[in-house]
Amino acid sequence: MRSTRFPIARFLSLAFAAVAASMPLSTSAADQADASSFNPYNFKFPAGVYRCELNRSVDVAQVSPDMQSAVLRFDKKEYRMKAVHARTGALRYEDPQSGLVWLIIAGKSMLLDMKHGRQLANECKA
Repeated sequence: MRSTRFPIARFLSLAFAAVAASMPLSTSAADQADASSFNPYNFKFPAGVYRCELNRSVDVAQVSPDMQSAVLRFDKKEYRMKAVHARTGALRYEDPQSGLVWLIIAGKSMLLDMKHGRQLANECKA
């Protein structure tokens, strides 16, 4: 009998494929200044504690008024995230030093560690 469970390796490959599809288009000053193209679907990104699967949480301590930066706390560390344009329309925040990426799509968010190729928190909701 086949297992009905979704293999974690398959799930992670799909998650990282979604991240790859949301890679930055460009880093020109004009693109960074155009906030409407950064958030075309008007996703909300309020500060607060986001509860995630597997009893994890991400504390969004601060979001700038223009939504171009945010401060996240995860696993007793603080990360200063910068907004990056994504082709998919998702909101994407990155901390290049740590390799963390915070993705926001309709109804949920996820925290990824791109340096080590792993998912840290999934299905996060405020």
